[in-house]
Amino acid sequence: MAKELSRRDFLLGSTALGIVAASAGSVGLVTQRAYAADGENEDEDVWRIADGLGEPSETYECDFVVCGSGTTGLCAATRAAELGASVILVDANTENGVGGNSRYVENIGNVAMGTDNALENVGVADHYYDGLASYHRYASNTIITRRFADDGEKVRAWTTDFQGVTYNARGKYDEGEDGMSGGRAAVMKMYKLAQDLGVRVLFDARACKLLTDDAGAVNGVLCKGRAGNVVQVNAKAVDLCTGGFSANKEMFERYTNVPYDCVIPRGSMGTQRGDGLAMGLSLGALLHHPEAVSYCSWILPGHYNKGALTICGTNQADEVFLNQEGRRFCDESVIKDWTLSGNIGSQQQHVFAVIDQAFVDKTMAEGVVTRRANYFEPGEPVPQFQEEIDKALVRDNPRVFKADTIEELGRKLGMDPEVLKTQMETYNSYCDEGYDHDFLKDPQYLRKMDTPPFYGFRCLLAFYGSVGGLKVDEYARVIGSDFKPIPGLYAGGSDAGGLFGPYYDVSCAPGSMQLWARVSGYWAADHAISEYIPSV
Repeated sequence: MAKELSRRDFLLGSTALGIVAASAGSVGLVTQRAYAADGENEDEDVWRIADGLGEPSETYECDFVVCGSGTTGLCAATRAAELGASVILVDANTENGVGGNSRYVENIGNVAMGTDNALENVGVADHYYDGLASYHRYASNTIITRRFADDGEKVRAWTTDFQGVTYNARGKYDEGEDGMSGGRAAVMKMYKLAQDLGVRVLFDARACKLLTDDAGAVNGVLCKGRAGNVVQVNAKAVDLCTGGFSANKEMFERYTNVPYDCVIPRGSMGTQRGDGLAMGLSLGALLHHPEAVSYCSWILPGHYNKGALTICGTNQADEVFLNQEGRRFCDESVIKDWTLSGNIGSQQQHVFAVIDQAFVDKTMAEGVVTRRANYFEPGEPVPQFQEEIDKALVRDNPRVFKADTIEELGRKLGMDPEVLKTQMETYNSYCDEGYDHDFLKDPQYLRKMDTPPFYGFRCLLAFYGSVGGLKVDEYARVIGSDFKPIPGLYAGGSDAGGLFGPYYDVSCAPGSMQLWARVSGYWAADHAISEYIPSV
């Protein structure tokens, strides 16, 4: 029989963790197929990653098991340990990958609406709630939104006071030693704290299957290592924090209806495979806007996405965007808003940006017109722009093209030259007139493209991750098909849906996803300890 660890064992950092060979036969293993009304599922290999698991070779006992070591998981684990619970955290990565995608984040999020450099009513919960609920047109769970707004400042303060994670007035995480990025520095501080609190972390342990008792309450999880070994963790409650499904092509296409080859994940560890969603769905959990994605504008794969080539060449309101047919498809100023550009860009097979030499010269002398946070400010000259273009052209690069005529550029971009020529002539006539008859772009951004040479950029729409997931309540409890919480099961961060509607709100609430990760992890730990581990 597996030894149950006391809180004292964890705090002492005991390595004698009751590891025994055990059979899963005494524990209810979930086999229900998600989204299969007739009990069958054509995409079984995608949705049921746990099929074929053998007997566990090791079994652990604890109060609370957390699946995932990102911001959500580390917050849940450290909060539960702070409250006195014995905690095990399992993660598919090796220790070198602790933190997952959270290593790449920049901003903790503010209880405020606006942009990162122009926040309004900072710390005013009512204003924040109203702004979030209105932006999502009440497609979010407003009960969650209300509590999120009320608890945001408390959790931000806890982040610094208890976890030791610091950030500036805009919410940007402070960098670590030797120039370590703010996101990674935050992860490493939380990870060290978890260890100091006695949290046992099992790496190379991909959570695959939830365990339940005879009454249907979740009481553990089965994990699989790369070598095929199976580990069982028994607990009084489980928190799913596996990071969503940004690295799962089939799941992404199923929920978003966007071909995965037409987008590119940005800052992904590759382990965000929808494991949390698959496990929750196996128990009949509901979903909340799984189509919601955190888009972040188009980029040039293979090039530094914060450099002049990308920001000045493909992310500006005064250039021209075209699709795979060589047709202009939007008011280019949508690029200022990641949600808008993501929504419209995801409808295209390809996105191209076209500029001329006058645009390059203007940018080098006068700067950009569209601000990209922390990178290029409007009005500041970018003298390196031409050099970055020229270096890209010298490389055998399929993303950047140069031509003396629009027709030649069209051929290089794979478009019908005459279609592109007609589109550019029409656009230039709008610039002369000062009115965009097609998409009503603000006249201040109408800049003619008629000075050779011309440059074309073959872009890809980038995204940070999925932001919809398992339907949860204001305690981060996963909600089943009967609209009641599934006993013992919690979810947070990108595995949990509720704060957002069908899209992300970065344009008006920067960092809200990172704050949601923290708050949802905190909520899950608080409720689980109170509900299932009252003795601590």
